[in-house]
Amino acid sequence: MKGFTLVESLIVVFACTTFLLLPTLSINRWQQGIELEQFLSTFEKHLLLTQQMAIVTMQDTQIIFDEQEQQLQFVLSDIENIQLPIPTTLKASGPDKIVFKSMSGNNGRLAKFAYFWTEKKQLIEFQFQLGSGRYVKKITQL
Repeated sequence: MKGFTLVESLIVVFACTTFLLLPTLSINRWQQGIELEQFLSTFEKHLLLTQQMAIVTMQDTQIIFDEQEQQLQFVLSDIENIQLPIPTTLKASGPDKIVFKSMSGNNGRLAKFAYFWTEKKQLIEFQFQLGSGRYVKKITQL
């Protein structure tokens, strides 16, 4: 009788399972990285939008950081708020509130939002410059 024995069949099944499982594990890590990059990009876009809305609408706008719930809220007007949850793989710190002044978009503070990415051991900081309302993004490898 010719054919595979039970042991040989189990080895083939194990090898096939391993080859199918390895890409799945790497895809999960890759997906988490993309999620974090998307969060940082969205944060920057909402930051600029909040500042520009203060200039255009001639009303103060603000960013509210809730450290307990790890969430940012961009208040653009009395009726329009944008909420942005912070991914669990980031540890965020920053001021409770930043107000952009109407017509100028300045915030008048040297406030800083910092995100610590534990997996890559990176510190990503958004430091506001005094008087201009602009910020500097700095990534530090720890």
